[in-house]
Amino acid sequence: MTRTLFFSALALTSLVSGCATLSETECISGNWEQIGYQDGKSGRDSDYILKHESACIEYGVEVDRLSYEKGRQEGLTRYCTSSNGYNRGVNGSQPNLSCNSEQFPQYYDGLYQGLIVRFDDIQAELNEAYKEHDILSEVLRRIEDEEEKKRIDNELEDLDDEINSLINERKDVDDLINRYRPYKQ
Repeated sequence: MTRTLFFSALALTSLVSGCATLSETECISGNWEQIGYQDGKSGRDSDYILKHESACIEYGVEVDRLSYEKGRQEGLTRYCTSSNGYNRGVNGSQPNLSCNSEQFPQYYDGLYQGLIVRFDDIQAELNEAYKEHDILSEVLRRIEDEEEKKRIDNELEDLDDEINSLINERKDVDDLINRYRPYKQ
């Protein structure tokens, strides 16, 4: 019983400490501009400070919100780059909204270029899937063995699912392209 209680307490301690964003030492040292800078450099949004406040309140430490936000804004200049935008676009991801389009237009230019690449990649995958589907459909028509027909029919069903998934992803990426298309006057 004591052993079970010990392990339960250990698990609970691990769980609680795993939620804290800052240690007691980090809270007490309170270099809020540097903490904000690191969060900005990681692309964290302004609400992330609430996690720090939650972590530090148990040590009786108050967060300096102005210093934190000043540092976070400086960190965002390192995060909101064309390269990071491009990487999100290539993955078909939504933009990180911490990167304001007026403040960081280069991020959105990169995002747009990455989305174009992702759209083209999806289209190429889709074309290959259609070709494979046509080939398997033709093979299915020519085969007489019932077990082989069933196996190919299952492959065609899987391929249909893959094609539908690619079509949906292409639509989502196309919507993002249209939403974040650079506006040229």
